Amino acid sequence: MRSQGKFVFKGIEKRDGGEFTDAQGRNVKYDESYQLKLDEKTEKGIYERRLKVSKDNMLLVQKLEKLECYTEIELICDINFYGNRITVVPVDLVSSNNK
Repeated sequence: MRSQGKFVFKGIEKRDGGEFTDAQGRNVKYDESYQLKLDEKTEKGIYERRLKVSKDNMLLVQKLEKLECYTEIELICDINFYGNRITVVPVDLVSSNNK
């Protein structure tokens, strides 16, 4: 499922890959990615949101890196449903400057 929302862009930061040991003692490896920081304004207040952007979506990363902090954006995300969790995956954006 695809969804779209309005946010205030706060920044994007590269996160290196690595590994850690989980509670069961297993080594868990993870790939490098980018962390997208946004503010969402709701009826109950303003909330910071952090979303993971895949290193494979360089088109989106390049668009985000060109934005100035506190730019209003419209973010398009894929919503993926699993057995006991849901993921929100940013796939594209439309800057308010480009409308």
